[in-house]
Amino acid sequence: MTACTECGIDESSLDVADAVNAVRTFPRRYREALDVADTLLLVRPDPATWSMLEYAVHYREVLELLSAGLPEVLAHPGIHFPAVDVDDASGTRPDWTLDRELALDGITRAAEQLVARSEATPVAAWDREFTVGDDQHQARWIPQHAAHEGAHHLRDIEQVRTLVSKDR
Repeated sequence: MTACTECGIDESSLDVADAVNAVRTFPRRYREALDVADTLLLVRPDPATWSMLEYAVHYREVLELLSAGLPEVLAHPGIHFPAVDVDDASGTRPDWTLDRELALDGITRAAEQLVARSEATPVAAWDREFTVGDDQHQARWIPQHAAHEGAHHLRDIEQVRTLVSKDR
């Protein structure tokens, strides 16, 4: 993979231990990022850009999928997962899920699970392959992707926070 065109992170270059350490920090960092007035949490700066809370909920969902997927990849090398259409998934998300504490508690729970599962994974197991949609990955991609997504969406939240705060 090449570096993300939006945030510059090349997740394939992340060491697994560094990725896991990054994931460990995200519950605190997301809590700090969402420490804003309730009235700003769901404001979209434009129709095509998610709100701060929508980005946090998306990251919670990503972490939950990745945390649940790691044991499956380790137990069933070569497993195939369907591709996830993020826009479709967010469009069908029930409104009740757009809750700050639910999102933050979910990020904490899923991050702790992924960290624990990653730390229990033998070094040789990180090479086990699996597929998501048409894309083949090694197990190491799971914490690497979790670290990239976490940092990427914190950046998104900060950008949205700046845009919606100056309009108020």
